[in-house]
Amino acid sequence: MATMATLSTLAYTVFSATGISGKTGCSANCFRSTMLLSCATVILLSTSLLCPVMADSSHSVQWLLSDKLTQLKPEIPVQQMNRVNLKYYLEEAVLVWNPCNIQEALWMWNSVHYTDTLFEDASYPLVYRGPYIYDGYVSSATFINAFTTYIAIVIDGQVFLHIPSSDIWIQSKGVTASVRQVSSQQCCFSRVDADCKMLNNMVILYNAGMSEDQPAFYSTNGGLHFIPFFVQRSETKGYIGGVYMMAVLYKLVALVADIENKFHLHFVFSSIPLSETYPLLDPLTQLEMIQPPGMRGHVIIWSPHMLLYSPNNGIVLLPVHEIGQDQSIIPPPGDSIRAVTTAKNGIIAVITHNRGLYYGRLDLEANVIKLSTNLNNPNFQVTQDTVVFFDVYGDLVILKPLYNAVDFKVSFQKSVVSLQQELTQTPTVLPCPVEQFYGNFNGKLYYIDIGASAHLTIVYVPTPHCPFFPVVTLTNSEALYTEQIIVEDGVTPEGYKKFKMEIWIHQVLAATEFLKNFISTVTVDLMERGVSCNQLNPQEAHIIAGCPVTKHIRVMRNVTACSRGVLTEKQLRDNFTYTIPKEVYDPEYLSRPNAATEDRTVRYDYISYLCPVLVYHDMPWVPSFELWDGDKFVEVVGADFVMLEIHGMHNYKYLQTAKKAKCVSQPQDWISILNKGQHYPSTLYAWNKDNYASCKDYNGPPLTDPDAEYQVLNKESKNRIVFSNYNGFYIFQATIVDPTYSYCFLVTRFSVFVYGAFPPRILPSGVLTAFFIAIFTALLAIGYFVRRNVKRKFHLLDINKS
Repeated sequence: MATMATLSTLAYTVFSATGISGKTGCSANCFRSTMLLSCATVILLSTSLLCPVMADSSHSVQWLLSDKLTQLKPEIPVQQMNRVNLKYYLEEAVLVWNPCNIQEALWMWNSVHYTDTLFEDASYPLVYRGPYIYDGYVSSATFINAFTTYIAIVIDGQVFLHIPSSDIWIQSKGVTASVRQVSSQQCCFSRVDADCKMLNNMVILYNAGMSEDQPAFYSTNGGLHFIPFFVQRSETKGYIGGVYMMAVLYKLVALVADIENKFHLHFVFSSIPLSETYPLLDPLTQLEMIQPPGMRGHVIIWSPHMLLYSPNNGIVLLPVHEIGQDQSIIPPPGDSIRAVTTAKNGIIAVITHNRGLYYGRLDLEANVIKLSTNLNNPNFQVTQDTVVFFDVYGDLVILKPLYNAVDFKVSFQKSVVSLQQELTQTPTVLPCPVEQFYGNFNGKLYYIDIGASAHLTIVYVPTPHCPFFPVVTLTNSEALYTEQIIVEDGVTPEGYKKFKMEIWIHQVLAATEFLKNFISTVTVDLMERGVSCNQLNPQEAHIIAGCPVTKHIRVMRNVTACSRGVLTEKQLRDNFTYTIPKEVYDPEYLSRPNAATEDRTVRYDYISYLCPVLVYHDMPWVPSFELWDGDKFVEVVGADFVMLEIHGMHNYKYLQTAKKAKCVSQPQDWISILNKGQHYPSTLYAWNKDNYASCKDYNGPPLTDPDAEYQVLNKESKNRIVFSNYNGFYIFQATIVDPTYSYCFLVTRFSVFVYGAFPPRILPSGVLTAFFIAIFTALLAIGYFVRRNVKRKFHLLDINKS
């Protein structure tokens, strides 16, 4: 197993190759999607995670790919570039779907055609333009859904990235050996979630049939740059049938065959097997593995003489049986499989070389029924250039190319097998005994923050004596668990009882942070229904125990400088600037007196800070914050937080000491944090929830300085900010540091205007005191002598009168 140090080097290499330095990215908290190689997991750095630390870094990888794929110009002169028509390297046509958009696909046979209209329009063959390719044989392709949709395609053993709407072909870097297969697992329910982005940017290259001592390659940046790796050796010499990203497990899994013609699944970076061994009935290169869209943990492994299904990520592989035929498995004796296709709603179709057509649904088991459609009919005939797929309505489409010898365009003929009609005419299929089955969550993504849960609702209307009932399944039961209740909820107009299933998804408190970051899928389906109720699809939601991307905090602005007339919006909008005296700020945030050499002029950013909060200088003060999820108010924040003035101003103190705060261990402060060199990604973020240690913890460092400032604030505590005798602006950054409050990195910036301070003294207080005493003494003396003279005059006047 590779060491963590080696993995860190590999990860940094990926960042360097994409132009993103690992030293200037988000904090460790931001890279919560990073997957540890330990526990049989490959490290996958989420280079496109929305990072609250750097507002402009969230799209860095997207901009990079955009520049690479749409702005990069070929360095080879146009006259030296090849123009090569692409064609598939095998004899039977294949269809490569974009799992996130059923309208997009590649049809590959003696030419390659791209469609974004579900083959409604005729298209020209796909042509490679560049200096590297001469034969144009395509062995594999996959769609990547990043900032835009593009194709990773293997041509003559080399890997290229291509946006169909452009003529630019970018050759991937780091691929040091010829490859034949490319695989990826696409997350389709969110383009903003960091885990989805990470998964979509993971691309695998390998050669089916290669030995374990030959390298495969992986990319964490959408195929721009690849890194070689080796599948962990098993006890006996093995050969690789495929390498796949198991999205539900967040692990790379290899399909490995041994010299005894048995195969199994095991984790790439471990000798630990994922599945039992099964006999290999065909050459290893003919073995195909399908992970149907939806991330429900379903796996299909097939070859011409074998069809296996797993409902739990390949841990258990089961043969597929034909309904109504005892002990009959697919393919039946004397027949072989020609094609297998699946869809997001859990349906499967199998076509055999003897023109058998089977249809079924993927559940705890996968059983299929043979349909009566005559594939000998010219409209439904399956030949070498024919492919099959499910359309948006769940019907099976047989797609056949129609060639135009004049302009070389290819159009496609669609023959639709109406599955509902077929099932209605099949005696062994029960009429659907369920009138309604739907939820309020299908296809949605839910985040569960610390202490929170997700609530889902299913409406279920069965007919009397209905044998089917809703059952809840969960892909990541080590990190999440469910609670369900079913209650009556009225009667339908037809007189059927209506039931409502309430589902709550909670976190397993003992689960590790790594397990909680998995994308889990909750599915509600009708138990034991087989192929009945074909129009009622399973209801599924995706769950992430993590930070909702829209969750943030805002400072409460009860009193502002504008509302009290101290300042006006017009002033602040009109290129307003203010000056920070050099005596009150430290450029290195260490609160050192006289650290600055000159005054600092700051332009006020009204768009970011609005009107500043108004604070009287002699009033101990603490801000209050609100927690918001998008535009929805959640609560007033009651967690510990810290603040730092973003320009290094230090002319404020804290009301409490460690002793007054009842600390039992030495509290942290900004200077101790910064002196440890924890400046990643910048000083303002050095103290955060990842390195916060409460001074109420008896296991912390001993309390050696009880008179030290206690710099942690909380609206429920008595600690406050105490400003000095200063009038002016402060721009604070506040960070929630309580690690038990939220998975989110909650940070906000806001402005404060302090008023009411007396002007600074020109002379020292001692001199001023002496000066006033001298004046007072002089006035007393003058008063004494004046009164004495007045008395003397009156005395002389009395003498003269007498």
